[in-house]
Amino acid sequence: MEVSFEASKEKQYGEDWITQIGNVRLLKALILYGANGSGKTNILFALDFLRDAIIRFPVDEDDDFDYMRFALDPEYAAKDSFFDLYFFIGDVRYRYYLEISPKRITKEELRIYHNGNNSRAIYTRKYNATKDVHTVRFGTWMSLSPKDRKTIEDNTKDNISVLSVFASKNISCDELKIVRNYFKYKFFKIYYLQNRDQEVAKALKDDNRLKLLLVDLIQTFHSNIVDIKVEEETKPIPEEARQILLQMKRLDEEREVIEKLQTLTKLTSHYIHKTQLGEFSLKDSLQSEGTRSFIRHLVLFYKSIQNGWLIALDEFGAGMQSKTQHLLLDFFLKFSGHSQLIFATQSLGPLDYPRMRRDAIDIIYKDNIGQTHVDSTTVRRIHKNIKLRKAYIDGKFKTIDPNESDIDLNAEYNRYKSLIFADRKEDSI
Repeated sequence: MEVSFEASKEKQYGEDWITQIGNVRLLKALILYGANGSGKTNILFALDFLRDAIIRFPVDEDDDFDYMRFALDPEYAAKDSFFDLYFFIGDVRYRYYLEISPKRITKEELRIYHNGNNSRAIYTRKYNATKDVHTVRFGTWMSLSPKDRKTIEDNTKDNISVLSVFASKNISCDELKIVRNYFKYKFFKIYYLQNRDQEVAKALKDDNRLKLLLVDLIQTFHSNIVDIKVEEETKPIPEEARQILLQMKRLDEEREVIEKLQTLTKLTSHYIHKTQLGEFSLKDSLQSEGTRSFIRHLVLFYKSIQNGWLIALDEFGAGMQSKTQHLLLDFFLKFSGHSQLIFATQSLGPLDYPRMRRDAIDIIYKDNIGQTHVDSTTVRRIHKNIKLRKAYIDGKFKTIDPNESDIDLNAEYNRYKSLIFADRKEDSI
């Protein structure tokens, strides 16, 4: 399947949605629509897996990669998976290719582009099954000594990428460092926002501008919150707890952090509500779920915009009304420079967004053998004068049927009842 942020020639609402690098127009946000079980989340998991495969440094040389091949078609039982990724770091375009099995990386290549479509290899890595060795060849133009090249090749094992080997050695190479840092710090991370109140409190404590922005925006939907204060509570770590943590951690750097850690800090956000009866301080856990969801999203978008991250959200819009979703989208699109957002959703809220681009919506569906597919053309073909919610309800999203009839439990009432109450006598009334 192909997932692409490349924008079409659609001009409607284009300025806020588009980042232009040279002649390439890229979308700042991409939305995945699909029914339950269509595979939306698995697309996000696949991109998350790619990032982990590139930057991880396994403790054991025999550690497998944490994925399985497609299980619903015997033809795929012995096939490798591959990723072919085009991306920009600043104004420079790269291509990264990875071929992988659960046991090993079988092929890896990193290329850099210049003068349009001309590219040259930074490195190429291949697995020789006959000799059971990995060969790594670097571009002759690279600023790597013969000794450093050999060090990287000698340490390239089945379950580790070339970029991760480089990061583990005391080797200087700007071309490799730039790309490795991009994958570690900026490229793709799935965020689950349900339990992030500590991160929200820390962000508010460290950045007064964020607090001012949040209070201002939260009042746009008739909130009476006028200020936010963060309370900090510090407690010593019991020695017994430290020893348990040390036993759980296998990496030396993790153990070093725990050994130096003397205290734990708990942060609590207190939201000041102003009413006719005065001002009242209520901690974050007492806010409505809709308010907390908005705050978590806004803080994440703010940090993403500042740092140029590509972030992913599963089921964006849960717990928020449409207008709140629209405000968040507006905020991200207006202020995002090189940050990007990809989210999966079933909410109809984004379809009502007044400035929604057709090319920002992909439909995700499964075929009759269970494979997930990405349809990036159907919504693009819907006429700009037709509202997207109406198109959705009228069945123009094709593989999503909004008018599918409800399941009739009456037809199987007696059979289901016997399964539920098989070992019980029916209660008397």
